[in-house]
Amino acid sequence: MKTKLIIIIISGILLATCATQKQPGTKTSASKYNPASNVLHPKFKVFHESNEYTKLYLKLFTKELRYSSANKDRINQAVIKVKYKITETIREKNIIDSAQTTIKVKKTEGQTSLISFIKIKKIDLDQYFIEVNLFDVYGNKKSQSYIRVNNTADENSQYFLSLNKKNMKPEFEEYFHKSDSLIIRYKKSEIKKMHITHYKADFKPADKPYVTIDQQTLRLNKDSSRTIPYNYNKAEFNGSKPGIYLIRADSTKLRGLMKVNFKNAYPLLTKSDELIETLQYLFKEGEYEKMKKSENKKLSVDNFWIKISGNSEKAKELLKIWYNRATYSNYYFTSYKQGWKTDRGLIYIVLGPPDDIQHFDDAEKWIYLNTKEDKQIELIFIQQLNSISFNDYTLIRENKYEPIWSKAINSWRSGRVYHY
Repeated sequence: MKTKLIIIIISGILLATCATQKQPGTKTSASKYNPASNVLHPKFKVFHESNEYTKLYLKLFTKELRYSSANKDRINQAVIKVKYKITETIREKNIIDSAQTTIKVKKTEGQTSLISFIKIKKIDLDQYFIEVNLFDVYGNKKSQSYIRVNNTADENSQYFLSLNKKNMKPEFEEYFHKSDSLIIRYKKSEIKKMHITHYKADFKPADKPYVTIDQQTLRLNKDSSRTIPYNYNKAEFNGSKPGIYLIRADSTKLRGLMKVNFKNAYPLLTKSDELIETLQYLFKEGEYEKMKKSENKKLSVDNFWIKISGNSEKAKELLKIWYNRATYSNYYFTSYKQGWKTDRGLIYIVLGPPDDIQHFDDAEKWIYLNTKEDKQIELIFIQQLNSISFNDYTLIRENKYEPIWSKAINSWRSGRVYHY
């Protein structure tokens, strides 16, 4: 029996480069991908709930909020001001719609996050952008986010909403665990079933940033398929097998809601095999195969860090930073593959969080600054709009990155955390 494939061709890198560089990007703080920064790190989820309106779900983390009882009601609470504006493109100055509101969060024992939503009337555009500015009144913290809204086809993931069955709260991540039971909602309630297709998710880590690639092809190897009933505007979904699950209301469509099971404690890295895999960015030829075959893999990982750092204390600091970056790469950049395997994950782990970010309609530009030498490097990641994931970005690779990349790898292998 022949293996069935879904093949999605990703647009040519050179064409995307020209289109992006002509746009005046909007600068935002690099704190978006820096969990240690003193700002808010909200998460967003778009759901086209009906033909009349769209909901933009917002998730805030209570640990980042400042609480105070200095208010007329003497209630210990956080106060968040929310402002948003809608434009056709990020650079567009003409505002289609805008509004502002205030969210008050009463301090509650054991609460880790707050979920709210903004209801937006139907906008007759194939796509548009929502700029959301948040301000923590008591904590004096801010955030600025750009959310792409895609109206082009009913099969894209923004026409679906997944909720945790235990608490019926929206899920903001594309990954889930085998113990999770999800409730799936779809805009069109008249459907009677949903189609679930499972694909294996075995992808190689990202290539070096100076290894030029003109075009990429995403090939998904179909493993199995099934249907689940859709009644009363919901379907119950779970998947114990690791891999990609594509959930569709129409089996003839290429896209739908993607959920991925990477097994174990993802996005955390807890197994020796996982620790070894992320080291491929540092390994020389033959080192990966040798460590994978070692009888005591955990000991092999420890010995690697001790060898390159010179002593156990320095090794602890080095590996802590490396694996923290890998874990946050999983958290920020997961698409159909683990975040650490993506192009943004590659750069994030080896070079660290960028000093500045510019956002474009179809791209992110990461900027690293070297104030001592008055130099900077820029890396552009193109969003792959025809992918099964809205979080799929591809680096524009260039030969000019080879010297800085070699310097970074040599720094790590000499026992020094690399900062540009």
